[in-house]
Amino acid sequence: MCRRHWFALRSHVRGAVLREYRPGQERDKKPSLRYLAVQQRAIGELAFKPHDEKAAHDSSSYLVRAEIARALCIAHGGGDPLEELTTNEPMPVEDARAMAARLFPAALRYG
Repeated sequence: MCRRHWFALRSHVRGAVLREYRPGQERDKKPSLRYLAVQQRAIGELAFKPHDEKAAHDSSSYLVRAEIARALCIAHGGGDPLEELTTNEPMPVEDARAMAARLFPAALRYG
């Protein structure tokens, strides 16, 4: 993220991304499910703009990926990475697995 976008995020979203970041994950291409959840949530929040249908559509895929990673992380015993970022209940893990298999098959290899 560029500086402008990084500081456009709410401070507790930035904190969550920093907590879940592992040095070297950009080289070995093995981010944790916790990192993927908060990273996708952050991008989804930045992409969303009130009263803008295209922005809402664009942000929705990131937010769905964040929720899938969240549910899979919880199912694998990694806790809730979005606990401080949302008051929504996590989706059932069966739904997350089905959505991941259908929409984002590569997401299943993480964790």
